[in-house]
Amino acid sequence: MKPLILISILMIISSDNNYKIDFGQNTGGQDWIIVNDSVMGGLSKSKVTFTENGLVFIGTLSLQNNGGFASICSGKGNFDLSKYTTVKIKFRSAGRDISLLLEDSKLFVKPNYKQNFSSSNGKWNIAELKISDFKEYTMGQLSGATVSKDKLENIMRIGIIL
Repeated sequence: MKPLILISILMIISSDNNYKIDFGQNTGGQDWIIVNDSVMGGLSKSKVTFTENGLVFIGTLSLQNNGGFASICSGKGNFDLSKYTTVKIKFRSAGRDISLLLEDSKLFVKPNYKQNFSSSNGKWNIAELKISDFKEYTMGQLSGATVSKDKLENIMRIGIIL
């Protein structure tokens, strides 16, 4: 089990008009929830603390009981991301790779879309992710497809996952 520390201050989804997710104490970030592998019997644990300017996501991953992920996700909603081109995330982590997750279905067996960004080894970094580069995964396995525009019109959840 390896601890994860992720501090995320700001996520901006860019096109001509920016969509901003600010995780500070007095913003909309508090409706994000923790979803760990315990939903499938895994033993990973995590917690989130909101600060004035962001959030601190701390967790321990366990591969026992077919586990192996910890995440924080938006509440279920309707995010039309089809008009956006880039996501920028300011973050720092304790040497782990992280993925931004997009879901268009309530069923965990349906494909989701992820893009990895590299760990920052404790230093602040900005990841710029092209939305067109998000890859399709089913049950953690890469399918090879990329996210289509019609899928981007119906994103129901955004998440950060290890």
